[in-house]
Order: sequence, then structure tokens, then C-alpha cells
Amino acid sequence: MSVYQVNKLLYRTDSDPAFRKRIMEEPEAVLKEFRLSDEERNALTSGGVGKLYQMGVHTFLLNHLYRYELFGVNRDNYLTRIREGMPYDPRFEQGNMPVQRFIK
Repeated sequence: MSVYQVNKLLYRTDSDPAFRKRIMEEPEAVLKEFRLSDEERNALTSGGVGKLYQMGVHTFLLNHLYRYELFGVNRDNYLTRIREGMPYDPRFEQGNMPVQRFIK
């Protein structure tokens, strides 16, 4: 797998306006410029945020999919899609996720 390539693609989407315009207008052509596995390409083109998460794509960069509404991902479906890659936790439904504690 080439998760680095997926991360790079998403980073460029946010940081390079000309690249962002190209990926929005001709996504298939842009994807061919990256060394992606078939699994990565399929996860991107299907908007499989959960699958990309499971592959190790950085969660901050995954946000760019909905920010720019790429591959059918938008603000309304992003959380549902990323949760497909996580084990079910009933606290999601309750809005009561555990607080992260950091050791100083």
C-alpha cells in the first residue's frame, strides 16, 4: 500500500488551489498521477472514508474530502462514513465519548 501517496494527494488538495481545481474537475485523471493501489483508488473514488481510515490515512487530511466535497463525501455523510472504519461504540449515539487524557 502507498498510504503516503493518499496523504500527499489530500494535502495537495488543501494547499494547492490549482491542484484542487483539477481534482474537482477531473478526479480520475489526477488519481492516475499517484502511485495508488487498486484498494486505495477504489476507497477514494467510492468516498470510503472508513476504509481510508483503516488503511492509516491521517484523519486531519481525511477532513479535506468533505471540506471540498470530493468523491461524494460531504458534511452530512462524513461522520457516518468514517465510523464505518471504527468499531461500534454506543457512546457515539449518546454524544458521550470518553475524554482523552494526556500524561505530562
